[in-house]
Parts: sequence; structure tokens; C-alpha cells
Amino acid sequence: MKHTKLFLVLLLSLTALVAGCSSSGEETSGNDDSSGETNIKMQIVWGTDSGRGEAIQTIVDEFEKENENINVELVSTTQNNQKLLTQVLSGQAPEVLQVPYREVRNLASEGAFMDLTDEFSDDAENFYDELVNLGTVNDKLYGFPWLGHTIQLVYNKTMFEEAGIDGPPENWDELYETAKKLTKDTDGDGKIDQYGLGLVGKQHPDVAWLTNMFVNQAGGEIVKESGDGYKVALNSPEGKEALKFYKKLVDEVTPPDTGNKDGGGVMADFRNEVVAMEFQGPWGITDIWKNGNPFEVAAAPVPAGPEGRAADLGPYMLSIPDTVSGDKAEASKKLIEFLGSKKAQEMIMLGEKGEDGEYYPFRVPMRKDLADSDYFQEHPEFLVFIEGLKYPSISSPVEAWARVEQEVYQSQLNQMVTGEKSVEEALETVEEKGNKILDSK
Repeated sequence: MKHTKLFLVLLLSLTALVAGCSSSGEETSGNDDSSGETNIKMQIVWGTDSGRGEAIQTIVDEFEKENENINVELVSTTQNNQKLLTQVLSGQAPEVLQVPYREVRNLASEGAFMDLTDEFSDDAENFYDELVNLGTVNDKLYGFPWLGHTIQLVYNKTMFEEAGIDGPPENWDELYETAKKLTKDTDGDGKIDQYGLGLVGKQHPDVAWLTNMFVNQAGGEIVKESGDGYKVALNSPEGKEALKFYKKLVDEVTPPDTGNKDGGGVMADFRNEVVAMEFQGPWGITDIWKNGNPFEVAAAPVPAGPEGRAADLGPYMLSIPDTVSGDKAEASKKLIEFLGSKKAQEMIMLGEKGEDGEYYPFRVPMRKDLADSDYFQEHPEFLVFIEGLKYPSISSPVEAWARVEQEVYQSQLNQMVTGEKSVEEALETVEEKGNKILDSK
């Protein structure tokens, strides 16, 4: 029923869109002219003239060198689920789409994307099963893994060595003990000025995905199926254990202004050596490089909770609209095959050009067999951001959760961090108000 309603709403906007399209609009189906060349477009989520767009263009240029009869034009778009579906249903979408993994499942269930199972089942073996599953609906592959990130533990290796700490923490107990040891008064004025860990506490999307990692590490769930819908599952023994541990870390080993910090604020504290550890993506490494390498930075897997590791992730998939056919479909599949090849995946690490003229990785490739490549041999610290795909923490497990998070969850987590509410009070509010939102869907 939910999908039917969405389709009807979009059909109205689709009708207006098609009516307003000029006759010059290029259809995504059929063959090209007799020149023997095939022209396709690839839509990316970054500006084509941005550093990231230019980095992707370099990879596409390499594809065109190997496929002289295929021309690829990069185009950019905003990340909007409804807009993308309208594009696809109208036949106006580019032939190859960069799609966040959450939207692959939502849109594939609406019939938006081509089934890629037969063409790419063998290639999928180069990626972790957990990652491939994120682009799969009813055992059919609609999104092929391309690039992205996971969140891992980034730490100040210099601080660790100075404190006599041999290596990064492996589990929650070690995380607490390590952070405790690194929380201290360094200048002898009687006030703590260095903290073991940076955490998010601000009412912001960052606080939701970060605490959800702890919930998943404890074995908890965000939502659970109930009849034809879903119910909030956070208010469980596992959920309470996770949030109480998070609160313990906030109170004992993080800066006193944690309640005002989002991910960017935590990264600034790490850069300025206020905190010794943080949870970040690969940009946590490159941020230190871009700022003159004031200390040696390293990365490690997120510490395991009672039920193991769980890392938030943000992979982008490659999809083809179901309306694409003929030579354009074959060219699109060739492009996706190339972008998933070892050669093209290694090129992702060439990165984007920074203000200093140097190049820095902005995401990591998704293949699991890149440890022997030149870049990862020189910078093995980035491999952990790929390995994290083995233990994903899904911060928005169902589409309706986005509204729960925005209207209820973020504010309750902030109040828990600042002490305005206890863990129990916050979870009860999330359960009560969250279920009303989920029930309305």
C-alpha cells in the first residue's frame, strides 16, 4: 500500500514533468545513430566541476580509452529519492546512476532499476557478501557496489606511544580503559585538557548513526517487524546497555562540551589534539594530512561490543534505469563492469585535488582484494575502511525511520548526552513517539 501511494503521488508530478519536456529531451532507450558510437550519461552525486567530479572524470576517461565507441557524459544531481524516481519513470534519467544504498532498495521495489543479476553475479564475488546484499532485493541485484566508506576508529598514534599504549582497543572494555588513560591534565594546572575520546552529542544526524553503531555492537535493533509494519526496537536490554555505555564514555572521557558537538566538531578536536580517538571515515585520516601532519594518525576497526563489531557505512551503488535498452544498455553495463574492475577501483584512491595542490582520497573503493595494490601497500591504514563492510551497522533500516530520527530520536539522544534525560526516559520517548510515526505510514 505504501508503494502504491508513493507511485500515485509521483505519477502526478511525472505527468507535469513529461508535459513540460521539450522535444529535444533524449530518451534513455534504443540505439544510437549509424555512426557506430553509443552515447550514455552517468549521473553522480557531486558536481562535475568539483574535485570529486574531476576525479571520477579521470576514471571515466580511462574507460573511454578502452572503449572508443562509447562516449560517457558525466552529469550531477542532488540526492533526492523522489526526484530520482520521477526521472526514471519518465524515461529522462541518465543511463548509469550513482545511488546511495538505501535508495537502491526503496527504488528497486518500485520497479525503477534493471535487474543486473545475470551480468554481474560473477563480479559480485569480488565484494563482501554483506555489501552485495545491500544492493539486492528478493535475490536480485539492482545496485552494483562502487565506492563509499565505513566509520572506524581513528586515533593519534603519537599520543598512544607517548602514553605507553601498544595499540588500539579491541573491545568496549579496552576502549574505556584506553580513553581513561589518555584523559589527563597535561600542563599541570589541575584541569583536564586532553581527553581520550571524541563523541557526538549535538542534535544532528551524526549522533543517531554513531549511537546506532553501539546499539548494533550490543546486539540491539533499531526497529523490528510487527504485523504489516515496524515498531521501535531500541527500548530493549541491548539498547539500554549500549546507550548507558555511550553515556559513561561521554561523562568520563570526552570533553565537557560534547553535547554541542557534531562529527565536524569532533574532527576539529582530534586535529587540535584535544581528543586522542574519534570515530570517522577515511576523511579522518586525510584531514590530518591536509593540516600538516601535526602527529602520526592511524585507523583501526571499531572496538567490538558484547555481540561483535558494527560500523556505520555509506556505500554508493551503480544502477541502470529499467527503461534503458539496446546499445545504451550494453554500454551502461560495460561502464559498470569497468568501474568495478580492480584497475578502476584502485584509481579511486588517486583522490581529489586539495587547496594545496596535493591529491587526497575522499572515499574508498569497495572491492575486497586490493591489499596488494600500490596505494594500499603504501597506506594500509585505509584498508580498514573497506574491511568494515563485513560488519555493517544500518542506521536507517526502513524508509520511515528517517522521520523518526529527525523528529524524535536526535533530540532525545542530545538530552541523554547532556543529562536532561536518563537513558530510560529517552528510550521510552523514542519508543512512544516513534511508534506513532511508524504506525502512520
